[in-house]
Amino acid sequence: MKYFFFSVCLFIISTAHCQSTLKIQPGGQKLKDFYLSLNVENLWLAQHHVNWETGEPDEPEAEHGNKTHCSAFIASACKRLNIYILRPPQHEQILLANAQFVWLNNGSGDKSGWTKLDDNADIYNKAQQLANQGKVVVAIYKNTDSSKPGHAALVMPANRSATQLAAEGPQLIMAGTHNYNYIALKKGFRNHITAWPSPEIAFFVHDVML
Repeated sequence: MKYFFFSVCLFIISTAHCQSTLKIQPGGQKLKDFYLSLNVENLWLAQHHVNWETGEPDEPEAEHGNKTHCSAFIASACKRLNIYILRPPQHEQILLANAQFVWLNNGSGDKSGWTKLDDNADIYNKAQQLANQGKVVVAIYKNTDSSKPGHAALVMPANRSATQLAAEGPQLIMAGTHNYNYIALKKGFRNHITAWPSPEIAFFVHDVML
């Protein structure tokens, strides 16, 4: 009887844990593999002027457009998936994240298949859940000073618990001052966050799955 009671308790605990942890689905695994194939930790490097599509350095003597490349990385990833997001030549690489934020919000994003996630207490959970299903989700911030860069990243499919999502937000892959295959939202956007959860960061999902 004691063994039966212990087994039931263990089953309940295990079930509760599974329900509170978002798992990567088959479509999410394909998307994760694709993101990792982009080799962002070695390309789109800060302090180099890069070809936005490949991430390779292309103008060693350039004095502008060589700081960070978060939005160029996103533009390249989306292009390879046949998804349009504002990119060169429609907009130069400089201050592209700010421009992408405006583009996504002004109706152009809707026409290209992007949907803004509702800004509510469940937004981090929803963003991770959609990425885990295999949908492209962008996290993006527009700088309040239009002369300074914003920031953008892609939500990386990952097994994330409710506790992790509440404390750190969804998992990201991004280029920036440092490039990461895996970094939590709170750390990746730390230079742009004034409160937590952050009201400054918006999420957009594309309706096409890998």
